[in-house]
Amino acid sequence: MSSKYDDLMVSDAVHEREVELADGSKRMLYFKEVPAVVYRRFLIAEQSDDDDVRATSLARLIQASMCEPDGKPALTLDQALRLKAGVSGKLVDAVLDVNGKAPGKNA
Repeated sequence: MSSKYDDLMVSDAVHEREVELADGSKRMLYFKEVPAVVYRRFLIAEQSDDDDVRATSLARLIQASMCEPDGKPALTLDQALRLKAGVSGKLVDAVLDVNGKAPGKNA
């Protein structure tokens, strides 16, 4: 059912992004927008006094956004937690871009 507020909601659209990996290779990957509550949870986790909460915040954000071309999740949380550091940084940049956030901005 469509409403006059549809444009305020997270889209189900899958966004294609070419991601340059740490080794210089490029890969076409897919991402979905995340709801504000997921993004807010990421921001709160980044400020946590708990090292484990801060350390896993990027993996949780990546896992929530990265998907297959059909929109199904691409990674489990366990897989996202095992990403290489350079790869994780590039994926977060893509997630932020898809969600209308410039890397380094909180709001």
